[in-house]
Amino acid sequence: MKTILQLSIAFFLFLAGGKAQAQTDGTLDTSFNTGTGIFGSGLSIISQPDGKIIIGGGFTEYNGQPQNYITRLNTNGTLDTSFNIGTGFSSVVWTTALQTDGKILTGGNFTSYNGQTQKKIGRLNTDGTLDTSFNTIVAGFTGDVFVITLQLDGKILAGGGFTENSGPKNHIVRLNTDGSVDDSFEIEEGFNNVVFAIDLQPDGKILVGGAFTEYNGQSQNHIARLNADGSLDTTFNIDTGFAGTTDSNHTGVYSIALQPDGKILVGGTFTEYNGQSQNHLVRLNVDGSIDTSFNNETGFVGTSIHTKIVEKIILQPDGKILVGGWFTSYNGQNQKNIIRLNTDGSIDTSFSIGTGFNASVRTIALQSDGKILAAGDFWEYNGQSAPRIARLHNTVTASIGDFEQSNVSIYPNPVSNEFMISVPSSNIEIFDIMGKKVFEQKNVNSSVDVSHLSKGLYILKGQTERGVFTAKIVKQ
Repeated sequence: MKTILQLSIAFFLFLAGGKAQAQTDGTLDTSFNTGTGIFGSGLSIISQPDGKIIIGGGFTEYNGQPQNYITRLNTNGTLDTSFNIGTGFSSVVWTTALQTDGKILTGGNFTSYNGQTQKKIGRLNTDGTLDTSFNTIVAGFTGDVFVITLQLDGKILAGGGFTENSGPKNHIVRLNTDGSVDDSFEIEEGFNNVVFAIDLQPDGKILVGGAFTEYNGQSQNHIARLNADGSLDTTFNIDTGFAGTTDSNHTGVYSIALQPDGKILVGGTFTEYNGQSQNHLVRLNVDGSIDTSFNNETGFVGTSIHTKIVEKIILQPDGKILVGGWFTSYNGQNQKNIIRLNTDGSIDTSFSIGTGFNASVRTIALQSDGKILAAGDFWEYNGQSAPRIARLHNTVTASIGDFEQSNVSIYPNPVSNEFMISVPSSNIEIFDIMGKKVFEQKNVNSSVDVSHLSKGLYILKGQTERGVFTAKIVKQ
């Protein structure tokens, strides 16, 4: 059975009647006009459905213009002056997340936004103004928020270095859509150290990675899977878990990416998993055991601890794997700070980075046309100027589905609030351009209400007795 990630972004363009210009994958897109770029560090990127780009980080300027810790760019890399941040944030933005209504969740080290108190987390309206309906102003967090992940129901999972938010909340918390604490998420003692990564499974279980070694007093070395209510999922058997450096604050999991088949890609500073050598990248089976079919061999290597981190893992719609971080080689081959792997973990040699980035890649995102956005601490890519942000050419190819697309009709498309589907009794899922599921409906007879989705491109995956089909949906 084909998965949603096997429907390519290239197929998006095909359905839209367009053709992508052939470019060598991995080369710098020089049409992306960043000028002097980011003055500081780029730590988070979101590609909006309209193509605009939200960047958060440790910067105070973009292309010579004051932009304190967050900014939005037009599709060509120029500053979007309609995004009105005022004086912006008071300190670093570590993470951003885009809601289906277009509002932007931010987490970091800040205590104010545009002069208004906002402790470590905030929500911005689509125009960049503060969403004052997001109720976190009074309490807020006691420490940095490093990761924000949205559930399908709109609730918000936040992880970081904090120990309180309206009461003891050790390093992870779930918020309601209005920003209040969801007390049904019972973590009890929680984690004993920082949470850096959170990913959601389709069944509602929650994968968590970080520098911690315990959850609720039980040994959990740097990764855990929680049930939807916050309890520990004891079926996820990591045994001794991750290990590496002698400094516990530097050994940890920084990125988690869930494959459609349920396997789990994990990246970080570790050098071992469950007693076996695994240098900074591993793929786990659904039960937490090592997937030995993943050919990461000697893994990633650098010159010091600060160049041995896998910081970000992104899955392409065709199943290939983009990895960014602070490394110099992978499986004995020179690869500086970014790489694309095949589905089996081998190097994708068609991804031509040359000398790569000259410093760390902290974050990666895919555009709807397949191009790769990267941000971090670098200022060059393959010898060309790329001041902390760059866009690389990229193509994605995959098969369409398990039975003929012509057997399915969806109308109207583009859709405003509701569409009809010609195949009855199907179960459907809708995914955004990053492959994140944003909607599902069981036993569809004819109509589907998508009025709650924001404008943009989506992929519909349907399952019937006759097989699986996929289709593009344009929400207008």
